[in-house]
Amino acid sequence: MKTIDARGQICPKPLIMTKKALKNARQNESLQIILDNETAVQNVTRFLQDNGQEVSVHKKDHLHYIAVNAKEELPDGIEAEAYCDTGTTKNESPVMLFKQNKMGHGPEALGTILMTAFINTLPEITLKPQKLIFVNSGIFLTLTDSDTLEALKTLEKSGTDILVCGTCLDFFNKKNQLAVGKVSNMHDILEYLTLAAKVIYP
Repeated sequence: MKTIDARGQICPKPLIMTKKALKNARQNESLQIILDNETAVQNVTRFLQDNGQEVSVHKKDHLHYIAVNAKEELPDGIEAEAYCDTGTTKNESPVMLFKQNKMGHGPEALGTILMTAFINTLPEITLKPQKLIFVNSGIFLTLTDSDTLEALKTLEKSGTDILVCGTCLDFFNKKNQLAVGKVSNMHDILEYLTLAAKVIYP
């Protein structure tokens, strides 16, 4: 199996890499494309399917794996770049970065009430966030005694990725109290923020 590692690549690079690999592949050769964002997955999948390829997609941790057998030759002159959708439309799911466990500036009690209401309302909205990232005191929203735990678990089950800053958990000595999401690092957090079409800071 030939692997095309397109992690961290900005459109149209994943499409160009996929097209080149297909052009050079033998009949029925297995290819695997590794991607790390939903928009690239959608673009590459659409490109492959529109050009006669059968694909399967699965996700493990924060990575997406597209498997394809090179069954059809690509038509001459096909423009892979034409499939480049950067995901900047208004319907693109946002990434949310929680920098603290309160919302806004003012009385602490009010900020806590507002943040709790915000997160507990998220499962009810139409366009769910693709990722929730918790840093600094925001990590307290993901711990065992959090009033937002049920809502976060509901979002995670529905497909929202929840990433919690490992350095922050260590700083507050709370890693053993993490109750939802997965421990992450600054490299991955920065990748997700820079690739996101929209970032919301509650």
